[in-house]
Amino acid sequence: MSVPPADPRQAEADLLAKAKAGDFQAFADLCEPCRKSVCSYLAGAGLADPADAEDVFMDAILRARKALDAFQGGSSFSTWLTTIARNLALDRLREAAAHPLASLDAQPDPDSPTPKPKLTSDSAWPTPSAAPIPGESLDTETRAQIVRRALAAIPGKTREAVVLFYVEQRPYAEIAQILDIPIGTVMSRLHNGRKRLEQLLRPHLKDLR
Repeated sequence: MSVPPADPRQAEADLLAKAKAGDFQAFADLCEPCRKSVCSYLAGAGLADPADAEDVFMDAILRARKALDAFQGGSSFSTWLTTIARNLALDRLREAAAHPLASLDAQPDPDSPTPKPKLTSDSAWPTPSAAPIPGESLDTETRAQIVRRALAAIPGKTREAVVLFYVEQRPYAEIAQILDIPIGTVMSRLHNGRKRLEQLLRPHLKDLR
């Protein structure tokens, strides 16, 4: 007789109970499956450079560990952890904006390569090193750069919803909870974001096929 598959919600609840009781491995088992999606969301939404997304995720894990007893399971653990990571990334962006590291008097070294920003803003996606030649097939990275640049041209709040829905495939209710907005606002942002993406990607449709 085959054993029925375990209910993911019950499995998560069991891990959560163990983690709250002090089982660190159970807590790690809750967090690790979230790593890829959270880091992808932070980078795709422009909240953190891909190299920094992992640092934000680790900070979110530490914050979640301290606040674990307060989590009552009203949402999935993934939603809760993503919300924590988002807030931490926003805090970093605000801090970076308030305390810029570069001096206004500093002059760039013409012999040094331009550094990639540690934390991204709405317009900080890297620019492809060379424009694709018309008629040439594009490699995967160039295609990804085209899409990233299109996403970067969308306002930040709309971009977050687009990444969570189309890239991370999160449901409306989960997106609403992560972004702390009504579901109707989520749907509106997705509608506007989809229209804007279509406009931005229209010149590249042949190359992206």
